[in-house]
Amino acid sequence: MLAAISLSIYEHRKYLVLTLVISLIAIPIADTLIIQRDRNRNEMYGEAFWIYGFTVYDMNDTQLATELEHLGFNDGNHTLPAYLGGVKYEYPIFGLIFFAIATWLFPGTGGLQPLWLNFLLVLVFNLNLALIAILLKEKLYKVHWARMFFGGYFIYGLVMSAGGGKLEPIVDCLFLMSLVLWKEHQKGKSMFTLGIAVQTKIYPIVALPAFFLASPASSVWFLASLFLTVVPVIMGASFESLVSHMLNLSGYSPFIVNPMYPGLATGTPILDSPPETYLWLPALIPLVIYSFFVLSTFNRFLPVKSEFMEKSPWQKLVSLTPLYLYAFPFILFFMFRWVMPWYLYWLAPVVLLFEKETHAVAYMKQIALIGLLYLLGMAVNWPYFISGPIPEFVEHFPYDWNSIYGFILVGVLAAGAFLVWRWAFDSRERKAELYRAAEARGELII
Repeated sequence: MLAAISLSIYEHRKYLVLTLVISLIAIPIADTLIIQRDRNRNEMYGEAFWIYGFTVYDMNDTQLATELEHLGFNDGNHTLPAYLGGVKYEYPIFGLIFFAIATWLFPGTGGLQPLWLNFLLVLVFNLNLALIAILLKEKLYKVHWARMFFGGYFIYGLVMSAGGGKLEPIVDCLFLMSLVLWKEHQKGKSMFTLGIAVQTKIYPIVALPAFFLASPASSVWFLASLFLTVVPVIMGASFESLVSHMLNLSGYSPFIVNPMYPGLATGTPILDSPPETYLWLPALIPLVIYSFFVLSTFNRFLPVKSEFMEKSPWQKLVSLTPLYLYAFPFILFFMFRWVMPWYLYWLAPVVLLFEKETHAVAYMKQIALIGLLYLLGMAVNWPYFISGPIPEFVEHFPYDWNSIYGFILVGVLAAGAFLVWRWAFDSRERKAELYRAAEARGELII
């Protein structure tokens, strides 16, 4: 894998350098325009780890910020918003360890330390681009869905690293490394890496059933990686907030931020007078459209009936893997009340698990449709979203709506960098076509 990564970085070195330069320009702009609460909070918990150890999992933001007031953390920007008050640290163990190591490498809170965290995430984001190039190979130059996926990830990764300081680039890096190792038939190492990814943020768990069905014996390495979590639990770490988040408990947040969540239709919360709710049937419109789309396309992922009936029970389960992968986004957006818009691209790398081109195309269409329906859901639920979730989200931007000008600048830089990447891909493919045509004519190419 290391050899493949080195080769990919060398092959795309010019474009990676361009992306890195644009990312470095975007970091101070985003730091000025956005209160990156997740990054600031992770910085605070990373520093606190060296004082309190794993017991930081039993301390909520406000409590910890007060304890570390002498370090400058009690400024209101290192804690979650008021509507998430009382939430304890909910990221899995490896996420905490990453930020603990990062703050240890660059000690001294405030000042340049937050920018240092963004810089590390930007480096990982660039590595992710190289990993995606390894997994896509020639498809990156020739296949439309592959370019759509790469382009979407380019914008998403830049925003998550330079603009948001979030954990997603680290999770994606481990997830993509796991996929590369799987393609190289190093299944034990792949499972172990996947386990580390899940212990950074939960969502790569989507690949575990597919990997398990393909190679049950290798799952022992996934279980072995879980000792990274078991040991801290013995030492006092608890995950109450993570569990309440995953179980949709209103104790995590009174807000419903997933506009496709069916609970909005029968129980839209009145935020200024909990626990009152009201009936709002238009909330079902995005879910109805989405359900119709899934029902009309899922048959593409079913195996041929005659072949399916001849297989053993285990082989039947394996043959249904594409259907499971295709259905997982529906499960996420149907069941969970707390789904932020960028969660959509959590599941985009799953497209790399499909072996058939038709499956990959259909999956990318589903991802695009979910994005559109998310916006539609906000529109049809506008009275609710404007009453709380959107104003609370806007509070992350100290200059309110004037921050849009900075985002336009970052967007132009990101779009420019991607256009350079795409131009390079198109140029390479045109040159390859000319070579193939010349060889077909029997010409000698020097």
